[in-house]
Amino acid sequence: MNRLLLSAIVILFCSTALPAQTTKQLRKAFEMKMPAGQGANGGTVAINLKNRYYYATIAGNKTYSLAYFNAVGEMMSPPDLSLLADIRGMWYNPILKTMQANTFGTSGWVNYVLDESGVPYDVKPFLSGQLQPFPNSVAQYNQRENVVYFLKGSTVVTYEVATGKEVKEKTYLLKTGYTKKAPPPAGMLIDSAKVLPQYNSTTVIYTGISNAEFGLLNVQTNEIELYSRADGLMGQKLKLPADARTNDKMNFSFCNNVYFLYDVSKRAWIGYR
Repeated sequence: MNRLLLSAIVILFCSTALPAQTTKQLRKAFEMKMPAGQGANGGTVAINLKNRYYYATIAGNKTYSLAYFNAVGEMMSPPDLSLLADIRGMWYNPILKTMQANTFGTSGWVNYVLDESGVPYDVKPFLSGQLQPFPNSVAQYNQRENVVYFLKGSTVVTYEVATGKEVKEKTYLLKTGYTKKAPPPAGMLIDSAKVLPQYNSTTVIYTGISNAEFGLLNVQTNEIELYSRADGLMGQKLKLPADARTNDKMNFSFCNNVYFLYDVSKRAWIGYR
């Protein structure tokens, strides 16, 4: 066969085969063991851009544990740190140079006061009221736009961090389970407010990856599904290891290109890449 023709066939095969490879196997990267204490649900994981530590939480009460860890999962914080507020989501605000969080219910958002080592020793009210869809909603931060995202049924809603106002024009419908190759049937109506039982209902992650910005945790298939912000269609599946623990509420997070699940039996956040 003509060598140029053979090369063309190989190139054509590769170009058509690559888009079909939509599933990636995740593997455990490290484990962050939380201090002994109360609470059965992991809240969130966020990275402090000043000291580059992962800040991890246990949700449910202001007295529950807050701890921070280095890049390989070693705890660097004092073992007796508490949340100081009943928070759900947490993020580092580079403008204010501190950690912020949304709390349970109507208690609003707070700013953490950190010492030079990054140890939180106080919280200050920042914005009041239920600035989120549901009491247990977990915020996920987009630093580039200075907004946070929340999951509301199969819809991602957006709030300005500076004001706490919902940005209606930045509402994104995720067409769960549908892809570009298998889109929803023409004319199909999607109930965007319906809570989907096969997914974690409190948390949507923001990856910043083009055409795969938002992620949902499918607790039935043990997969993380990534969706495009532009059209709401799924572009990739991330397969979790068989022993990964998934939950339909909280216990799911993402930061610094690491996917996190909380394992209550180990009292540890497990990072996957």
